[in-house]
Amino acid sequence: MNLLLRLFGSLCLWVCMALILILIVLLPRDTQSHREGYLDVMSYHFTWDKYKQNISDYFEEVKTEKSLGITKYDQPVEVELSLYFKRSIVILVPALILSIFLGIGKGVFDYRHQGKMGRFFGKGSTWLGQSVPDFFLIFLVQTILSIAMRHGLPRMDMYGDDEWYNIFFPIFFLSMYPAFVIARYTSQALEEEDEQDYIKTAKAKGVPDRIILWKHILRNAMPKLLQHFMPIVLTLFSGMFVVEFLSLYHGIGSRLITAIHIRYSIMPGEPLTIDVPAVIGFSLLIMVMLLIAQWMNQIFDFLLDPKRRGIQK
Repeated sequence: MNLLLRLFGSLCLWVCMALILILIVLLPRDTQSHREGYLDVMSYHFTWDKYKQNISDYFEEVKTEKSLGITKYDQPVEVELSLYFKRSIVILVPALILSIFLGIGKGVFDYRHQGKMGRFFGKGSTWLGQSVPDFFLIFLVQTILSIAMRHGLPRMDMYGDDEWYNIFFPIFFLSMYPAFVIARYTSQALEEEDEQDYIKTAKAKGVPDRIILWKHILRNAMPKLLQHFMPIVLTLFSGMFVVEFLSLYHGIGSRLITAIHIRYSIMPGEPLTIDVPAVIGFSLLIMVMLLIAQWMNQIFDFLLDPKRRGIQK
């Protein structure tokens, strides 16, 4: 019952956030301009009548077209959602799995190697990986590969999504930063668990360190690691925009950036237009994916943590 209430609570929160998102996207974006001397002055004036008209027109279109809307490419939003979802999910899921395995493995390495050199290559490298921005790491890898291809490395296409192997670079780039974050969380959780009395008892009985680590410490540290699942997923989704943009991979992130119409200059009087149906559709798609991740987190937390089920150790 407690689990169902948590799942239902997440759904209610999602509905509220979805409504707020739609209302924000439908805000009027018309501007006005006038001339003051030699200057063109642009101004924005919000009116409730225009706002109500935007809301009414959008939901009337949804009702008429039986769709979230028609994008600027004269395609139903659902058609584009299906296309770009398939492209992004094939890099998101492998990147999440890869970051979990690499992160836990790196965290175990950091925990087991606490010496001077071990701390340098262990926690030191983890700290460095978290400190360096992900876009810099992407630029660095792309530059190194470009130089290597000029000196004999077989040429490969690092950009776009035309080749079958184009997914591997985004997967690798997307998993780098979350892996370092998971490594830090894992190392901290193992060190906290190492201080428990049952671990000291097992060591006193002569149980091999390898068995203590993998069978007891890591297993009992899983509920603590699971608490960081959603922050990791959010990190993954935020990195998706950067990775898809820098690798020219046409997925959800790059399509949403295109729909928002980010511009570096605006002419006076020019409306701040966006592709409203696409922005709403792709934003809701991302929110649905986050809701599913939240439900998975709550279910795993319920199954792995005896306290959630009312079971006393």
